[in-house]
Amino acid sequence: MTFLIAVMSFANFVFYPLVIGTIIAVIIEQIFRATGDEDDPKAVRNVVLSMGIRKYLYRQAWLFNIIWFVGYAILLVVLRPGQQPMPDMIWQG
Repeated sequence: MTFLIAVMSFANFVFYPLVIGTIIAVIIEQIFRATGDEDDPKAVRNVVLSMGIRKYLYRQAWLFNIIWFVGYAILLVVLRPGQQPMPDMIWQG
């Protein structure tokens, strides 16, 4: 259980920088697309490179988000309290 909480803490720690990095990569990609020319191979390479970085960061953010939710679901199942017996109040007077 401690290992699972540590993994979830790490996934939570990594998720937000990945989302911020993805947003920054989208902005940079749009700048390259707006300023670049389709006939210039250097501009095309910059767009492809920035698009690859954006896709990588986006996939990693989803991966860590899924890891966190799976860990949370496992903790919900493991730490679920057992069924409480019904009190027998009818026979106590």
